[in-house]
Amino acid sequence: MYDKTPPYVPYRTFRTFLEFLKEGIPDRIDRSVWVSRFSGSSGMQLMTSLKALNLIDDQGTPSDDLEKLVYAQGKERKDLLREILQNFYLPIFQLDLSKATKNQFREAFRMFGAKEGVLTKCEAFFIKAAKDAGIELSQYIVARTHGNSRSSNLKNKSSIPKQIENPTIKSDTSEIHLVIVERILDKYPEFDPNWNPEVQSKWMDGMIKLYDNLSSTKNSSTE
Repeated sequence: MYDKTPPYVPYRTFRTFLEFLKEGIPDRIDRSVWVSRFSGSSGMQLMTSLKALNLIDDQGTPSDDLEKLVYAQGKERKDLLREILQNFYLPIFQLDLSKATKNQFREAFRMFGAKEGVLTKCEAFFIKAAKDAGIELSQYIVARTHGNSRSSNLKNKSSIPKQIENPTIKSDTSEIHLVIVERILDKYPEFDPNWNPEVQSKWMDGMIKLYDNLSSTKNSSTE
């Protein structure tokens, strides 16, 4: 079992952050760097992802790979991203990703020890990152996050009575939810790399539980 949870931030957020860094890579990446662009939960997931992929160290210092990834283009960028993924996702690359099944893919991800509620997000990040790196994925792996989820979403949407689909109510609910999220995260202690490993682990578990609870609340409010 591996000691780091795989990245589970939305890949679009990860890509957006890399584009933002083209304006200049700071000496240290911390909350003050991303707070104006991302919510607290997205920012913390982003930090966790950067550390897992060794793009920053425990103190937030950018690695050479991060700088190269930010400025690389075309084939050079794809090759570098592929190398970064291969260095972290060792159990995943032991599979023949062009032929692997859904269950093989999930079993490989379980080796990281991530909780079930986070695994789907971890897989989604990898799938989009792998495509970005030009890595061939089987139709079974891709269908896990696209085909099934899409048909499920369409089914759920069709089951909702039209008379309760009020965009104004949904918008108001989302805004209230975001306010609640920000207030909770403002009170949550900022990660301190000087904490001992046990405290760091408890902090990370707490952040994951907090994010999962907030996500559940948001999902239930939009149903």
